[in-house]
Amino acid sequence: MRQFLFIMVTLIALSGCASESCDKDVINILNPNQTSAKLLMDYAKTTVCKTDASGAAQPTTAEAERKLVLIYDLYVKARSYAILNKLFFWLSLISAVAVFLWPALGVLLKDRLGDREWYKSAIVQTTVTAIAALMFAFYSQYKDKQTYTENLMRFTVFSDRPVDELSQKVIEEIGKIDIGFSFSGVIDKKQDK
Repeated sequence: MRQFLFIMVTLIALSGCASESCDKDVINILNPNQTSAKLLMDYAKTTVCKTDASGAAQPTTAEAERKLVLIYDLYVKARSYAILNKLFFWLSLISAVAVFLWPALGVLLKDRLGDREWYKSAIVQTTVTAIAALMFAFYSQYKDKQTYTENLMRFTVFSDRPVDELSQKVIEEIGKIDIGFSFSGVIDKKQDK
């Protein structure tokens, strides 16, 4: 199931990227309503798609194309994390409202619920609270991964290092990012503060 979800998110991310054109001017890619990953990807494409004064495309080097593919790979990952981040943001917001309103619902819907006592149960209230906490933990996890990946994109886009060296750095850092969810990571962050 986890692999299926990852594949679906990746396909959604790729479908949005495949039809994008190559802007020639940096000014055309500036938009405040986009993620940093999208801006960095567009900038990387712009640097590869340069034209000369006559409008003719400048030849790209294999090194520039390899760097663009490396950046695009990071972009796909950052976009996937951004989608999951947004999903869990909204789920955590909804669950936080549920935690806040749950006790009031028992009072407001007392006549409708009648003699059903399950809504007053400490177990149900604890479960609603636990679900909210889990949604916040997932949101935090994917937000951190999105930010980490975008920072790695920044490093790659603005680095003058050779692609072979960059790819090794990206492989190492992606390995750290892809470890997966762990409660110890959340607990360690709390202890660091």
